Amino acid sequence: MFERLAKQAEILETTWVTHLLGLLPYDVAQLIAREPDEIANDYGEVKKILLKRYKLTPEKFRQKFFMHNKNLGSTWKNFAYELRSFFNEWVNEVKADSFEKLNDLIITDQIKRKVSQERKDHFIDEWSMLNSPDDLVETLDDYDTLRSKRDDL
Repeated sequence: MFERLAKQAEILETTWVTHLLGLLPYDVAQLIAREPDEIANDYGEVKKILLKRYKLTPEKFRQKFFMHNKNLGSTWKNFAYELRSFFNEWVNEVKADSFEKLNDLIITDQIKRKVSQERKDHFIDEWSMLNSPDDLVETLDDYDTLRSKRDDL
């Protein structure tokens, strides 16, 4: 939201950090102020710090993208912007920087939607890191093979 408002107000991106610091809670602004100047004055770096601080992981952005609803008083234009922002953050955080990687990401996500909760729970520590359909299906097939062998005993 900040980025959108800053662009609409035609604020130079080089001054975004200065404007943003005044909007943040004191303790968060202090966290950024303690960073070296080259980090504290770089909006991209400050954004990374904020995302980490508020634990906005690629998985959270993916969830926000798929689960987000239009607010009652909001416009459709704002809703589309919010969806685009969540999608872009998700894609950027998992480094899907080519059509092939984006393709893999979306196909993997679709496969993940079809996986039982039991399997998701089994792979809970690595689930969000499985962003390749080939890796995911290999992992799932290996799991099924082991389960089937165990059940045969």
